[in-house]
Amino acid sequence: MEKVKFKEIRKSHKGITKLSYEVTQILGNDPNRSPLYSLLYVINKEENTKEEIYSYFKYFYVNEFANIRLKQPELDDLLLDGITKTLIQKQNNTYSLTEKGNEVLTKCKTVNLVTNKALGFFFSEKVVLIFSLICLIFMSSLKIIVGLNAGSDALFNEGIENFTDIIKIFIITLSIKLGKDRLGAIAIIILMLITGINLIIASVFSIFQTDIISPSYFTFILMFISILLNLMLLVLKNFVGKLQANFALLSDAKDNVINIRLSLGVIIGLIFALFGIYWVDSIVGIVIASLIIFDGLETLLALIKSGEDIDIDSFKLSLDKAFEFKIAHWILVVIEEERLSIHQLNEKFNESINKGYEIFGIWAIFGLSSIETFSIQYILNLMKKRGLFFEQDNKIYLTDKGKKQYNNALSQELKRVSKDKKKYKDWKPPSTIVRVLWCIFGILTPIILIILTIFVGPIIYNFIIDLIG
Repeated sequence: MEKVKFKEIRKSHKGITKLSYEVTQILGNDPNRSPLYSLLYVINKEENTKEEIYSYFKYFYVNEFANIRLKQPELDDLLLDGITKTLIQKQNNTYSLTEKGNEVLTKCKTVNLVTNKALGFFFSEKVVLIFSLICLIFMSSLKIIVGLNAGSDALFNEGIENFTDIIKIFIITLSIKLGKDRLGAIAIIILMLITGINLIIASVFSIFQTDIISPSYFTFILMFISILLNLMLLVLKNFVGKLQANFALLSDAKDNVINIRLSLGVIIGLIFALFGIYWVDSIVGIVIASLIIFDGLETLLALIKSGEDIDIDSFKLSLDKAFEFKIAHWILVVIEEERLSIHQLNEKFNESINKGYEIFGIWAIFGLSSIETFSIQYILNLMKKRGLFFEQDNKIYLTDKGKKQYNNALSQELKRVSKDKKKYKDWKPPSTIVRVLWCIFGILTPIILIILTIFVGPIIYNFIIDLIG
């Protein structure tokens, strides 16, 4: 992925929003997910006859499209739409772009180029690691201070655990520089196991030496902020880890799962502490520590057994749902409509996604890059385990269960396409007044929430505590 600086991003984004609104109104869709834009691009490549256009789009994949595949009827509609909007002209059996069509194509390329650069910067390993480091320093310091004041061992231990996570950031940075992200992943998982073991020991001792916990309103607020930040980091690291094919970053995302569990455990312990029941804090700590150790061992064994051949998309996190990916739907459609071997299916998908990358860049398969290297074999294996297809004479066929999933995929496609058309029907860019109001709303909302949290929250909290008492 091309490396760009923040200054370049900021400079190139000047006026790009206006340009994006302009082409969106013409295309009837965002430029980063517009089938009409892809058609203009292909015609400009001198794929000018209907037969050439049909052939080009037979194997074409973009994850952002509402359509699973652009078939002949959809392409006919797009050609007609392009002609109606005076973007495309037809002479004999050949299609070409009008002057307006060339202008729109150029603008779309500009918009997609700028957004691709922006995504390449903001979803880079470097930016994610810096953001993680800032969050860890902020949260660990607060948790240690508040934990000591509240007398909560769980909160104090979580603060210490967050502080030691800073070491993991340096491990990831080093592993990226040395090109040894798999070894970095193993080191992080080992540290995760050590955390789990230490937590179990501390929690067991706490059962026999229960301390009085004095939870406060801001202790609860701190834990909810911790959950929110860790959830953000989890999604971000999982996404960028898949995008960059980085095992160390994905391992560190698992650590955010741990932090979320720990925070939830602390909240449970604090709630019971309000009623004078202090030992629950320790029991919850043991349960969470056990989950940490189990998850860590499972991941560590997978990394060691698979060696260098481990599939990046087999590195699963709880927020992954492989069968919600449109790739699985694409596979079902191709299997049902054509007779291919698994090897041919992989080749056709690589061909499809490479075409998508050429036109849309990172938007072609946002969040699951490197799949052209690792192939769709992992998803195919899952589908086979679920009994969605079978092989016969080196060809793939859908089972009855697979055909139900196929029909479900088509049904979802119809809903997406219908929703897309409804969304962009008579679409107009927001006026300057609306944009200004949204900007003001975006600035004022967090300020108001902070004021309410600091000044109104404690009053409500004390009122609830008085009722409990």
